[in-house]
Amino acid sequence: MDIFNTFPIGPDYRFMGRETIYTSRTREQINQQTIPDILNGAMQRHLKNYRESVYLKNYLRGDHPILQRAKTVRPDVNNRIVINNAQTIVRNGNGYFLGEPIQFTAKKEADSDSVQKLNDYMDSEDKSCEDMNVGDDAAITGRGFRLTATDKPADVDEAPFEIPTLESESTEVIYSTSAGHKPLLAFTHAPILDDNGNTSGTEYTVYDDTYQYIYSVKGGLGSQIKSADLVEPPKAHFLGDVPIVEYANNAFRLGDFESVITILDAVDKMSSDRVNDVEQIVNAILIFQGLHLKTKDETKDGISDADKLKESKTLEFPDDGTGNGNKKVYYVSSNLDQSQAETLQKTLMDYVYAITGIPDRNDRAGGGQDTGDAVYLRDGYQALEVVARVKERYFRKAERRTLRMVCQILRRFDNIDLRPMDIDIKFTRNRTDNLLNKSNAFATFMGTKQIAPQDGVALIGITNDPKSMAQRGKKYWDAQAKEAASTAKVQNAPSEDDNLEGDGPDINAQSDDKRPNNNAAEKATG
Repeated sequence: MDIFNTFPIGPDYRFMGRETIYTSRTREQINQQTIPDILNGAMQRHLKNYRESVYLKNYLRGDHPILQRAKTVRPDVNNRIVINNAQTIVRNGNGYFLGEPIQFTAKKEADSDSVQKLNDYMDSEDKSCEDMNVGDDAAITGRGFRLTATDKPADVDEAPFEIPTLESESTEVIYSTSAGHKPLLAFTHAPILDDNGNTSGTEYTVYDDTYQYIYSVKGGLGSQIKSADLVEPPKAHFLGDVPIVEYANNAFRLGDFESVITILDAVDKMSSDRVNDVEQIVNAILIFQGLHLKTKDETKDGISDADKLKESKTLEFPDDGTGNGNKKVYYVSSNLDQSQAETLQKTLMDYVYAITGIPDRNDRAGGGQDTGDAVYLRDGYQALEVVARVKERYFRKAERRTLRMVCQILRRFDNIDLRPMDIDIKFTRNRTDNLLNKSNAFATFMGTKQIAPQDGVALIGITNDPKSMAQRGKKYWDAQAKEAASTAKVQNAPSEDDNLEGDGPDINAQSDDKRPNNNAAEKATG
């Protein structure tokens, strides 16, 4: 099946987010015999998602419709300029959202060591990089996918699990139509290539909450899947849930630039036409009204008037004596009003920034009297923070499902007993903006003696883990106070030098009754 011809995307195509696939089958009705029917029934919806996702990823890479534009009038002047604002939107949005690694913290002190071990495992699996990959897919195509699996015995790795990112265009999760829409099935596919890189078939890896199934299908993507295509018996994965987790960008699974893609196309066209206008002025048509340019056969020296004009940039016409005053030489060109075009283009980009929530670089003026919150609002970071918070809600929900399966693996293979409800998922973003005002507010809160330090830290928003910060602060200052008290005690204690200077008892003085009687001694010797 030629997917690109079956699902063409033209200038009038409407991007409405990726379609969620549902099934009315129950968990008990899903097995190796019914899975091919479920996948075949879902294939048309998946192929639509696949086509849109491929288009959006190519759009991010710079493949815009302007590159296919053809001109009928003056086709030689056809500049096709791509202003890749889609890349800016995704880079800035996802960089702000996931620029710092996600951290797990223990809700109870007793679980601190186990959670630290979990963080060490996640670091060994480069989870921060995988998070960025999932976030990029979600920002581009409206959703990202992550697989949770146990490590193979031959793998030399610290962590007993793997959390690879799957291609968003090639992966689907099928949900139940029942209330709650629990995921029942998930699949990802890849082409089967020969040694020359030619596609000979498609391999589908399918998961339910108990088993992994692999089907090898002859033909390209969209070919019918049969029960006989099962490569090997199903393998149990012991995770208790569908191992592929979908990370939605928002409720409609819209990419960050998807809702403004028509505006971005208009900016490309306007930029290209403005460059065309400049080139058309340079290559304007020269009109000779009421004058005749002689060919080389008509001139005495055998050089045409057109060639003389190219060489000397001047041309002389003698007076023919007719008195005709309608002789003119001028350029024909249609000039675009560049100032009006610049205003329109800026207006379009303002719409893009307002809809996507990305700060406008041109509005970040330095200097002036703005400080603190005024700078935060002026530069547009409040809107970007709102976008990040929406993403965070959906990312956290998906992360909780992944964490549940990771805890299952740790409990089974590493004897670490953790539950997702005992773990906090912390998203760290830039919390140091307007720090002076925040520190003043914290000092004011503490001065009221009505707010606990933990609540004060939470109110000023400088960390996602105010409890731990408050506990570390208390521990530090208690240690400082103890050290200061110990130092003061040592300094106030009497020293040996003080006793020698007479401030203490005189060790050389003796009482009269203990002093030797020299007269008595003399009488005894006499």
